[in-house]
Amino acid sequence: MEQFIETYKEIKDLVPHSFRASLRSMALSGLALKDKLTGLEKYLNIPRVQFLYIHHSFKDELHNLDKLLKILSKNHTFIPYGEAVDLILNNKIDKPYLSISSDDGFKNNLDAAAILDNYNAKACFFINPGLIGEQDFEKVKRHCREKLHLPPVEFLDWDEVLKLQAQGHEIGGHTMFHENIAELSDAQLKADMQQTFEIIATHCGEVKHFAFPYGRFYHFSEKGRKAVFDAGFISCATAERGCHINHEGKLAPEQLCLRRDHVILDWNMDHILYFMANNARKRSDAGNLFPY
Repeated sequence: MEQFIETYKEIKDLVPHSFRASLRSMALSGLALKDKLTGLEKYLNIPRVQFLYIHHSFKDELHNLDKLLKILSKNHTFIPYGEAVDLILNNKIDKPYLSISSDDGFKNNLDAAAILDNYNAKACFFINPGLIGEQDFEKVKRHCREKLHLPPVEFLDWDEVLKLQAQGHEIGGHTMFHENIAELSDAQLKADMQQTFEIIATHCGEVKHFAFPYGRFYHFSEKGRKAVFDAGFISCATAERGCHINHEGKLAPEQLCLRRDHVILDWNMDHILYFMANNARKRSDAGNLFPY
């Protein structure tokens, strides 16, 4: 009988070995070693806001989550998502800050929250309200296959969402059913943003932040950005790599393009640190803005 998967190994076992992936890993290891030898710390210590996000925290990933947070705590101050947004908007970035988020609303977020609490780190969990509490296994299986390219993973229910919120974590919107915003009509886009905002606000009392699914700039649009803020959200996040520094001049919330680095907890820790250091190395005022 099919069941929800509980380990990341079950996903890896479904993916054939890739020579290209091995070469990429070797190249990243070389770049990471070079950074270590030539001053990784100086980049990690640059004042900035860095957002990292995950999708899942399976049982065999929890050790690495704890390990990653321990490493990052040496150079960064962990802050809640909303506080991170405020620092950027108000040009008050005075040291290295780090904010964590998680997309898609999987039940294993509860395990991630337990690890985060050990470091007094509060995350923002971006959910698809149309999937919260979904118990139909075949529907979940189809959604995970078609939208997330994963085997079936169990979703949170609303009681669990409220538990996360009660623990001090924030709840954000991620469209109703993990939609590619670039493919929605104007009417669909407006309806989805409003429904996502209203359902989460009804259950949680408030909702401020939005992250669009898939996360690259070509999955979004200027119309999408307008619909997000018209619905009532006060921030909008991507999955584009980067970090944030103080902006020259005043930033309005609808101008701020939040960049978040995707992390799979099975990855080599040195690779993650290399990407973060590279973000700091390439930091720019323009990185705070949407390209639209």
